[in-house]
Amino acid sequence: MPHPRLLLAAALGTSLALSACAGDPAPKSPAPTPLEVEDLATWVDPLIGSAGSGNVIVGALVPHGMVRASPAGVGEHGRIAAYRYGDTALRGFTHTHLEGPGGSSNGYNELLLLPFAGEAAALLASDHEVPFDHATEVAEPGYYAVTLGGVRAELTATAHAAAHRYTFPGDAPVGRALLDLGVAMGRADDGLVEQIDARTLRGWARYQEHPLIAFTLPESPTGEAIVYFHLTVDRDLTDVSYYRSTHLLDAPDGRVAGADTVAVVSFDPAAAPVTVRLGVSFIDMDQARANHDAELADVPFDAVHAAARARWNAALSRVKVEGADDATRRTFYTALYHSLFQPADYTEVGGRFHSAFDGAHHVHDGGGRSFYTDDWCMWDTYRTLHPLGTLVDPEPRSDIVWSLLHGYTEGGWLPKCTWHATGYSRVMTGNPAAAIIADAYVKGARDYDADLAWAALEHTANADNDNIGQDELCGYLNLGTVPDYLRLGWVPAACDPDQAASMTLEYAYADWTIARFAEARSDADGAARYDARAANWKNQWNPETGFMQARDADGAWLTPFDPDGYADYFVEATARIFSFFVPHDVDGLVAAMGGPAATRARLDAFFADGHFDISNQPSFHIPWLYARAGDPEATRARVVRVLDEDFGDDPDGLPGNDDAGSTSAWYALGALGLYALAPGDGVWDLTVPRFSRVTLWLPVGDDLGRTLVIEAPRGPGGDETVTAVTFDGEPLPAPRIAHTRLAAGGVLRFHLAGAD
Repeated sequence: MPHPRLLLAAALGTSLALSACAGDPAPKSPAPTPLEVEDLATWVDPLIGSAGSGNVIVGALVPHGMVRASPAGVGEHGRIAAYRYGDTALRGFTHTHLEGPGGSSNGYNELLLLPFAGEAAALLASDHEVPFDHATEVAEPGYYAVTLGGVRAELTATAHAAAHRYTFPGDAPVGRALLDLGVAMGRADDGLVEQIDARTLRGWARYQEHPLIAFTLPESPTGEAIVYFHLTVDRDLTDVSYYRSTHLLDAPDGRVAGADTVAVVSFDPAAAPVTVRLGVSFIDMDQARANHDAELADVPFDAVHAAARARWNAALSRVKVEGADDATRRTFYTALYHSLFQPADYTEVGGRFHSAFDGAHHVHDGGGRSFYTDDWCMWDTYRTLHPLGTLVDPEPRSDIVWSLLHGYTEGGWLPKCTWHATGYSRVMTGNPAAAIIADAYVKGARDYDADLAWAALEHTANADNDNIGQDELCGYLNLGTVPDYLRLGWVPAACDPDQAASMTLEYAYADWTIARFAEARSDADGAARYDARAANWKNQWNPETGFMQARDADGAWLTPFDPDGYADYFVEATARIFSFFVPHDVDGLVAAMGGPAATRARLDAFFADGHFDISNQPSFHIPWLYARAGDPEATRARVVRVLDEDFGDDPDGLPGNDDAGSTSAWYALGALGLYALAPGDGVWDLTVPRFSRVTLWLPVGDDLGRTLVIEAPRGPGGDETVTAVTFDGEPLPAPRIAHTRLAAGGVLRFHLAGAD
């Protein structure tokens, strides 16, 4: 019989691949419409998600910016959030950050600056902890300000640099700022600071970004990052002193080397606020100066701030929403804002970039391309962040894939969780890069070597590295696909007691995405081979218990079995949650669960008993399974409830780690009425947007030349029951639509009861 995807394509009335095929109708396209940039930054509150476990960046950055100038709070050892809303003191402002990660003892948070007006010895004795009041705090896209110890500190940023403006109390006889190379979420190992003229310092610091992985892999250079800087003050320095801890260091030649170095600069604070500019590089000190000079030199603080806000407004204005209360609009635009942080573009001024996948530091010429990294982690982002980007931020998609392929070429493996340090982070499980590559390719992002992409996918799916954990913790330190999966068709329990069963499910889904990549390249043999492997999820399904269940290498199911166990064989979830993780074969899963009615009943019990966990990614897709089991109204109701009850517009407005923007992207997609249930198939599942009208500006060549309009007008009674969904006036037979149709522009209309 025809492949299920071909049947779905026929039902949706379009090809699932973006490339034109003989006989495909030409997509309809509205007349070109110029993008009208509005000040939508006013609807963004960067503090949303800063309380609880959201771990968001609250400071200043630009879309996909390498530099993030953000406050560093004071908290318990090992935490990963530089700032939490509950902090009562700040240590200063750091310039490298990840967006919303989980875990501990990693997350960057380096190159700390702190202005102060008192004596350095007293401040250093307190580990430069300065109390602050939220009443003095302002956080906006591209700007952050707070008052510390009487000094008003303002921050803004460019792609590779940050500008600070300090206003000192009128009675301050001297102004000071300290630069601390020893602050980091990981470990500071070495550094250098030197004064090169009356207004300038430069140097570098070496950090271990993930000490636990480095300790586990002593034979493999992993986790080392060298961050270079070029710092200028807009007036002559009256003094430069160097400290380690509270000890004043002798520096007759104006330079000090070593870990945990603190430089304190003094200057006259009178006449006007002091502007401190910091260029950052991962290449060398000269490049840090080039970044500083190209983006900040002689540019007034307010002009840098205005440019950063303009960049955010241009990005946010790609999506215009109408017909919602202020709280929903604020939550949506903040979610969209967070989704545009990562991955970060590390191509520096002049077109070069640093990478170190093979364990050594290299500098490459990008050849006009952008090198994206810090996608921490792709196990999170492949589900929501990258699919959302294919609609609202499609231009970087090819360069993002090109960057992953660069990692493969340099180090031999596709990364799981990119960073700016040496080696591979090895964090999380499965082969998540496969979904990102396939989803981009199927949706038309193909400006890279597709043969190389296929080689990388094949290698990652059929080989694995030797590592010390491969016998008992095979999912933690591996880089490809564990041999047992290839030999047996499942990952046996002894391979990894924490995640073996979920590894099978992740590998099976990755195999399916590889099949979709092959299919889009007209490689029928490759598609058939990986489609066969994608059925391996069935090897983890125990029909007697009705759950995904761990099993031994001989095939025996592990007993006793607890479907609610958190730590047994399912990564960051339970058997109840992962038993729904077959996004690529929902029909097969529904059949295994006893059919549509039985599946819906099981979903009802799952939600009623509190098993759904929107705070973590394995649950993200589950509300959409109702629609695939024949009840789209239940999907709509569940999604709306999560959007309205688990997200909000206050500091505690995210239900879990933002995980590189993936949780925010879940909200943004749900609020638009869209979800990519199985990234890689080029299909969007539909619910109902939270807005009466949404306009998305879509690129045509170098211009934003067409629009996608999503309409869902409400009637006077507010009934949101969907009676029909149309695209350009044509009814859709199911609540799904191909990406090709949306990307071509048109009008997607949800007809609600009482509105038409």
